[in-house]
Amino acid sequence: MAKESLQFTDLDEDSLVHIFSFLNQEELDRLARVCHRFYLVITVHLYSRLSARLLQTGHQPKAAHCPSRNLIEFDFRRRISLFENWRYGRYAENQFFQHRMLYFSQIMLEKRWLYMSHRGQLRVHKRTAERGLLRVKPSWTVGAERQADINWMVKKGEVIFAGRADGSGFVYDCRKRRYSKQVLADDIVTAVDFEGELFVSTGKSSSTCFWKGLVEDGQYALERRLGVGEAYQTIKLSPDGGSRLAAGKYHDRAKSALRLMDVERGFSTVLNSPSRAVYHLLWKDSCTILTGNFDTTMRLVDTRTAQDEAIWSDPYDASVYCLDYDGAYGVLCGMKQHFRVNLYDLRAPRRCVQMYFSPRKSTNYSPVYSLAADSSQLFIVTDHDLRVLDFDADHAECKDFTHDLDRWFY
Repeated sequence: MAKESLQFTDLDEDSLVHIFSFLNQEELDRLARVCHRFYLVITVHLYSRLSARLLQTGHQPKAAHCPSRNLIEFDFRRRISLFENWRYGRYAENQFFQHRMLYFSQIMLEKRWLYMSHRGQLRVHKRTAERGLLRVKPSWTVGAERQADINWMVKKGEVIFAGRADGSGFVYDCRKRRYSKQVLADDIVTAVDFEGELFVSTGKSSSTCFWKGLVEDGQYALERRLGVGEAYQTIKLSPDGGSRLAAGKYHDRAKSALRLMDVERGFSTVLNSPSRAVYHLLWKDSCTILTGNFDTTMRLVDTRTAQDEAIWSDPYDASVYCLDYDGAYGVLCGMKQHFRVNLYDLRAPRRCVQMYFSPRKSTNYSPVYSLAADSSQLFIVTDHDLRVLDFDADHAECKDFTHDLDRWFY
């Protein structure tokens, strides 16, 4: 009896993965259309691994403090294509909420919602998978425009904590729709944060205050527990339960603007990250901090060694106003001029992956005051509008500035 020959499609999964790993992207795309089994093997074992190594794919396993924001759950192959659009600057630009009066807003992005401050009012806009990207009419609002401007806000779970320009603030329970006004400082509140019952606020020239959040008759009341005689521009509690507070000063002549504070004792340590001002900071994980600085740099600071581990500089000497972290390797920096955003790879020190800014010349001098992104959309706040760059647009024109970047870096 003749022995049956083994067909290529009969190979075990490990053998197929090994063979397919020698193929390029175009060959894999063709092979994935041969049969359903090949499609599953390539998608699960090759496309998923590749997308996990790329920036802004939304595929990486994220920490609890970096939840997924993706409105659309793209498959692994589509996420690879989206990264190529990020890499080569292929996107469609949209403008929302244009206003003549100069003021800047703050935004927070979630899977279904965009939270955006409009002067003294917080508006919640529903995100859509349709071409419009965003519903202009808010689904619900908090406060009124005539109130003092909202300078900073944080949302964790169903609770929002915000600080205003007149020293007041509020805690809002989204589930119960309850608004609790607070008095936080006697001057401008520059930043706030909270973790569980611990609330923190800092003013422009006053102290930094630690509060305990109490719920009385359904209303939040903040009871002051500790005051520190230092004012900061930006603060952020550590993701390990808020045991430490990272803080950046607006100006420090000694170039010691970055501090790390023990929340329990109120004792602060100067981190060896020389900068006159820190405009924004984020915790990458429980041991490292990302900072956006006045001196045109974005820095990765290790709290264990208390010094810089890596530094990225802007090629056009603009200060870094705000940051957004994708939870793995990608960091977006909002710059001081031309509402420009830089994309950096944490695995490549000094290297700028791409820059994004509008070609429109009439109103292109604004800084980026706040930004947020998911795998396919980048939200940019300027002093006159909100701009949304949609990278799920393969038909769009490429705006690639990497040639200029290569000349600058090498």
